[in-house]
Formats: sequence, structure tokens, C-alpha cells
Amino acid sequence: MNSIYTHFDNNTLNYDPDIWPWNDLVLDIITQQYPQVTSLENIHNEVETKDFVNITNMVQVNLSSSSCSKMFDSFAETYIEPMLEGKKYLIKRRPTLNLVIPNQKRLGRRLPFHQGIFYQNGRGQGTIWMPLTRAYDTNSMYVVPTDSSRKITKAVLKNRWSQKRFEDECLKTAYPVNLKVGQAHLFHQEIIHGNVNNETDITRMAIDWHILVEGEEYGGRLPGGFFRLPGDVTELITIKDHTKDTCICYLNSNTEYTKNIPVNYQRDMVQSFCKLHDIPNNMWQFENEHLDWLPIFEDLITSNIDIIVMTSIYSLPDDVIRREELIDLAINNKVILLFANEGFYLTNDNEKDSINKYLNFGHKQKGWYPWET
Repeated sequence: MNSIYTHFDNNTLNYDPDIWPWNDLVLDIITQQYPQVTSLENIHNEVETKDFVNITNMVQVNLSSSSCSKMFDSFAETYIEPMLEGKKYLIKRRPTLNLVIPNQKRLGRRLPFHQGIFYQNGRGQGTIWMPLTRAYDTNSMYVVPTDSSRKITKAVLKNRWSQKRFEDECLKTAYPVNLKVGQAHLFHQEIIHGNVNNETDITRMAIDWHILVEGEEYGGRLPGGFFRLPGDVTELITIKDHTKDTCICYLNSNTEYTKNIPVNYQRDMVQSFCKLHDIPNNMWQFENEHLDWLPIFEDLITSNIDIIVMTSIYSLPDDVIRREELIDLAINNKVILLFANEGFYLTNDNEKDSINKYLNFGHKQKGWYPWET
């Protein structure tokens, strides 16, 4: 984690915008549906306010495509990898678009001050914040230095401050990140940041993405779904024709991950996944609670079923030995395991190795949080 705290401590990174023209890329994506847009900085005068949610979603989907993912991989290899002291890393699967229009507060669009840990980010993550427009003064992101961030975090948790009191304290030491296209701001997850009301006359856009260092803390942002390996740039999986296969949708609440997800939410996720990919659902099966070795799952694997769709790779047993037994049993019985959250197939040893890389990549929490010591 030292490399994150050293190189992502409110540092500025300079890159070549001719090689990585993120602003032109995003403008091209937007104009496919909104051809009247001529400038990212002036977009608030060129589209209706109600369109901003659609624009944000559209851009984020495109940024997670194979072609764009390769650009992020190249950028990370060139600029981020040398900072990590030889450690492997994962990349956020779906980058975020930040869009701040003038006087955004009137529409309830101002991002409150927060730190990454409050948003389920782990301390093994580094954030790369890249403006696509001029970022200055009140249109930019405000950041709080590390020492002040830690003191404020301890105080807000101890004294149960209101959001206003919290932000008033933040603004005593916060400052705007003044950057131009071709620069990025790097910060770790304990750094408090947020927006004030944009009093300038331009829209500010930025791409926000993360890396996760191997062996470090990921919090609630799970490797595999939220993060991907460099080179894992397919749009999840290309589903084959399974219309003639026997498929069972299987749910459990028996792992550290699934015990916190209500079964009806898991069911909605799996059902949407099957519908999206035309996978026939012949039946739902549920594991008996408290039986963390998943005996019903084992029985299904040996029951002449072609496909078992599960919520996530984290629906597999937490016990590594038992997990390996069940995966090997599925491979040997030629049962296809599909994981809705990550969009992964598991049919052979290579896919097993890939999934295990994600499952073993880091830790949900590593040591005490600063405010606990």
C-alpha cells in the first residue's frame, strides 16, 4: 500500500493528450446521439438538463468497451505501473464520467464531500481523475490534504456531525484541483474530496477510474465485477446458444458475500442476466442456509444439468479447498457455471485459474482504519 500512499497523495500526473485524447473520444461518443453538441464546456447550452443522466450512462458504457479498455490498459502500463514497485494491479471495469454544469447545486447535482472509504473503496485503490475540459476554481473537484482528511474523519465519526458541519470543516483546508487537458490528479481513498457550486460559466467533465494493487484492500469493490485484469477487455462474455440446454438458477446466502444480499435482489440480478442473454431458466434452486459447504449445489452438479447460473463468483464457498472441489466437480461433469455479476463462464481449468486470480487478489479489509486506532 505504500506505493499508493506515496504516488496518490494529491499528486499531478502529466500525459500526452495526442496519444490518449480522452476529451475527443468522449465528445465523439456524445455526438453520436446528440449531434448538436460542439463543445464539452458548453454542453449545458446545447442539450436539455434531463439528458445529462442518459449522456453519463452512454459515455460510461462506451468507456468500458473493448477498444476503450485497451486505452486504459495502455495508459496504466505507461504511467501507473512504474509507480507500483513491480506489483500487479487491477483496473476499474467501468470508468465514471463526472459532469458538473454551472450552478449545479440548484438541480441537486452537487457531489457532497466524502472520502473513498465511505463509498466502499478499499485503501489498496488509487484514483485517477482526468479532466476533459478546463478544471479550475469552483468548477473543479476540491480535495483536502491527507493529514487534515484523517483528523476530520476521526472528528466526524466521534462527534456525529451534520453534513454541513462536516463540509464547513473540510473547506477550511480544501482547495480546487486546477488542471488542464493532459493532466490527471492522483489520490488515495482517505483523502476527502467533493464539489462546491460551480460559479463559472463552463461545464467541467472528468473521467474517474481506479486501480487496485495486488494483496491490498478492496473494501466493497470486488475484483472480477468492479475490477478487471489488464487485458481482460471483452464486454463481459459472449453467450453461446443455450436455448436447448437444461439450466438451473441457483442462489445461496451462505458466503461472506451472498449473506449480505437479500435473495430477491440476487434473483433479480440472475433473472435479468438470463433474459439479456436468452438463457432458458428451467427452475430456481436455493441452498439451505448455514450449510456453507453448499450440499445442494454439489447435488445439482451431479444431476445431468447443463448450466448453473449463480449470482457471482463470490457465491462459491469461502473455504478454498471446498471451492476447488466443487469447481473441479463441475468441470469433470461438463457443467457450465455462469456468474451473473461478473459475466464469467467456468468450463475449464484456464477459466478456473482466471477466476481464482480474482478471488485471491486482495483483502476486503487489511488492518485497522485510522479512526479505529
